[in-house]
Amino acid sequence: MYALIVVIAVLGGTVTPVGVGSQVVGKFKNLDQCKAAASQPSAGGAISDLGLSRGVYWYCIYTGAE
Repeated sequence: MYALIVVIAVLGGTVTPVGVGSQVVGKFKNLDQCKAAASQPSAGGAISDLGLSRGVYWYCIYTGAE
């Protein structure tokens, strides 16, 4: 299983992060499904507009066998 995680860095007055948060936004059976979802983060949902923000990063993380 793979989890798609969004990591949000809160930037200070410069480009220096002053805080970091993360949230799992989906779980997938294989890496290809996870990559496809990560390449289209603005497809919908509560965080659909984060794909255009600075300091937002999407990661596919292996979570272990089912």
